[in-house]
Amino acid sequence: MAFPSAELLQDASFSPITRSKLTQGLRDTGVVEGGTLMVHVRLSAFGWVVGGIDTVVHALRDAVGPDGTLMAFCGWDDSPYHVDLWPERWQTAYAEMPAFDPETSSSRRDFGRFPERLRTWPGALRSTHPEVSFAAIGPQASSLLAASDEQDPWGKDGPLGRLVAAKGQALLLGAPLDKLTLSHHAEAIADVPGKRRRTYQMPTQTGLREFTTIDTFYGVLPYSEELPVGQLARRALEAGAGTRSMIGRAETHLFAAEPTVDAIVEHLEERWPHRVRANPVARGGGG
Repeated sequence: MAFPSAELLQDASFSPITRSKLTQGLRDTGVVEGGTLMVHVRLSAFGWVVGGIDTVVHALRDAVGPDGTLMAFCGWDDSPYHVDLWPERWQTAYAEMPAFDPETSSSRRDFGRFPERLRTWPGALRSTHPEVSFAAIGPQASSLLAASDEQDPWGKDGPLGRLVAAKGQALLLGAPLDKLTLSHHAEAIADVPGKRRRTYQMPTQTGLREFTTIDTFYGVLPYSEELPVGQLARRALEAGAGTRSMIGRAETHLFAAEPTVDAIVEHLEERWPHRVRANPVARGGGG
């Protein structure tokens, strides 16, 4: 989005999104000043934002105010999560993969520009799990990202569990419903059998380490839906835990974290009562 398209420049119905317009739109949507806000952004949904992703960060900080905190899911770009499933020559090459460093390792590019921009924003912090890492900025950043059980980063003592405990919100700013990462926290804490888990190795500052987490890439449960996270987000909307609005041309959804998780957990526990055969821990795979 370095320059607007010729078609957009000639579109009399389109007005560029500015920092002030976006800030007001966020407030009208229901973003709580002084609150804790998990954000997913699809910048292209706006058509054109004056100042691009930098403006988005500024507007989000304006909306939550100096007492508010922003958080994003970073992951790790080029993570070796899947390497065990690749040909041997690829596995050999990944032996030279630089160790994960929370301060320097890039966010996943397929998560969009926002996580990496927030991660590199002055004063931002980043959690330490190589695969399930988050960035945050604001007064509550350190408490959201404090060291937790690294074998259960999606659970109650992980960043998303702390978001729920803080009565926070989750915002899909132009991003589709299948980007609601909060759904994975609900999957992690739901009392259902047969959850799929993955074991994988990651290069860390202290050497190669093994981690086991719920399988958010291939599906925590044997879903029939093509995009299970999107379906779970719709369940939360149906339960009244989220709202839909428009900011310019961008469809936006705002979820209250605690009732969203409650609604998804209730759905999962009704859909998968204790009758599914547990799967053994698998090695390699998604994220």
